[in-house]
Amino acid sequence: MKQYFSLRRFSLFSMAMLLAGLQSCIYINTRDNDIPPRGVSSRTLDLANFDQLALGSAFTIHVEQGADFSVKATGELNDLDDLETSVSRSGVLEIRYRNTWRTRRERMDIDIVVPSLRSVDFSGASNSTVEGFEKVPVLDYRLSGASKSVFTGSADRLIMDLSGASELDLRGSGGVLVGDLSGASQVFAFDYPVAQADLDLSGASRARLRVANLLKVEASGASSLRYRGDPTIEQRLSGGSSVTRE
Repeated sequence: MKQYFSLRRFSLFSMAMLLAGLQSCIYINTRDNDIPPRGVSSRTLDLANFDQLALGSAFTIHVEQGADFSVKATGELNDLDDLETSVSRSGVLEIRYRNTWRTRRERMDIDIVVPSLRSVDFSGASNSTVEGFEKVPVLDYRLSGASKSVFTGSADRLIMDLSGASELDLRGSGGVLVGDLSGASQVFAFDYPVAQADLDLSGASRARLRVANLLKVEASGASSLRYRGDPTIEQRLSGGSSVTRE
């Protein structure tokens, strides 16, 4: 009999905890939906002295080279009020939403002008264009969480890290292209000729390259690489992956 009541009390306690969790979820969703829209506006953000970008939400981002620093955000006023921005001592500009529990977001455009650029790190299904940067010594390019980006310019060495079904479209020219692609990510670089490329592909990722001298590739998990040019090939393939000349 004691065991019966003990099990019954445990079941009632478990049910109460479950209902409390469901109630909190309903409360959060209701709180999010109860916020009325206030209209679209633009704000100029007083941010400077950065050459690295880290933006972590589904923003529409436009970055271009210019003589002076400029950051402008355009979106729904509730979302503008929720933006959190900072510039670190090492020169990293971070822009993100403060309240991550909010699920209803309208389009947010972030326009950035910066004199020089060393790295970008975009995540959270963002869409971006980066243009006007020529003869960059080294450019680190990180995309994650189904983000998409178009880079137009040139870099002596471009290092990319693409994950989570992200896509990078390269246009211009470069010296060396190095990168890791995973989780069905893609790079399109037929319009970005380079002298050398060294890529590691996994998880059904795809690459399209134009290479003149040397192409190194390690591919696994049904990944594929197509290339144009007449480079020397060094390859290690497994899991149904392929390297094909066009």
